[in-house]
Amino acid sequence: MKQAAHTPARSRVIAVSSGKGGVGKTNISVNLAIALARKGQRVCVFDADTSLANVNILLNLTPQFTLEHVLRGEKKIEDILLRGPGDITIVPAASGIAEFAMLTLPQQKLLLQALTSLEQQFDYLIIDTAAGISDNVTTFLQATEHCMLIVTPEPTSLTDAFALMKVMQRRHSDNRIHVLTNMVDSYLNSVDIYKRLAGAASRYLSLELDYLGYVPRDESLRLAVQKQVPVMIAYPGSQASYRFQALADSLENIYQAQPSPRSFSLFWRKLLLKHLNKKPGTIRAPAPAAEPDNSARATQATARVRFPRLAIVKLQQSMVQLVQSRTLSTQSMKSLLASLLRQIERYYPEIDLLDLRRSAPPPVKPDHADAEHPDRRL
Repeated sequence: MKQAAHTPARSRVIAVSSGKGGVGKTNISVNLAIALARKGQRVCVFDADTSLANVNILLNLTPQFTLEHVLRGEKKIEDILLRGPGDITIVPAASGIAEFAMLTLPQQKLLLQALTSLEQQFDYLIIDTAAGISDNVTTFLQATEHCMLIVTPEPTSLTDAFALMKVMQRRHSDNRIHVLTNMVDSYLNSVDIYKRLAGAASRYLSLELDYLGYVPRDESLRLAVQKQVPVMIAYPGSQASYRFQALADSLENIYQAQPSPRSFSLFWRKLLLKHLNKKPGTIRAPAPAAEPDNSARATQATARVRFPRLAIVKLQQSMVQLVQSRTLSTQSMKSLLASLLRQIERYYPEIDLLDLRRSAPPPVKPDHADAEHPDRRL
């Protein structure tokens, strides 16, 4: 794909995330990208959701190649880039790979090369993450300096957003969180939602949140989604389009106050170097250094191997056989659980199973009614 002659020193990278799905995260990512492109910026939307290709669906795109082909070594990142509406560029999602936090070493190298190339080609790199608190999400949030957290007036949206922030705090993430409220009735409604979330974050997590703006509840957004055309193009005069342009202005002001953005690819480079001398297998994103008295446990946690598939299959077969034979006796369940505990002790030595057994509650003896009707105890 032909690129502009100028090359930015380093892309401004922002991860767009949410605690739950259905809050308009992908819609916001795409329309924000178009708004930035209209300001003369070269913008790339990186679809980082390995389970759903929402960007492709939203824009009615059918990519021939995706990031999966890059991570297999079959294509270079330049070979898979798609030209989207509004002069933006799309990196199609890789739906056939493991989570980015659990790539093999060769895949890590290829991903690093791809991200380094993207940083050199674009002014803005917008990472459209998956929703929730999976490793796929938190790894990208750790890698970026700025996170746009999307929330709506729904109570579940706020509680799930709080859960995501709590996970990131446990990982000692130092990125700035910018709250954007979506599907709100007014500016005052937006500010009220932000204050509630910011108050909880300050009180319970000691986190300071920034207010980025809002996108109103707008019928034009729904119609644009049905047409599979971004609202910035389908309805440029709509209230939602106006807010996306204002959002782009706010984002530029944030980065202008920060002369030297942090390198996005540097995180992946450090992750790769950390594990180059380890045994082949899956790897996880490194957690920041723990306190001295917990350093040994932290080292084990960051180098965890994937639970062997063969062990899972054997346990699964045992459970199926027990169910089919209808012989779920106490002894058979004890035997199955003992096998599971042995596997955990082998592959997760940092877990103190003896302590877990001590803290387990005593078994409750069923009364006569429950003994006659086992389903009552479910």
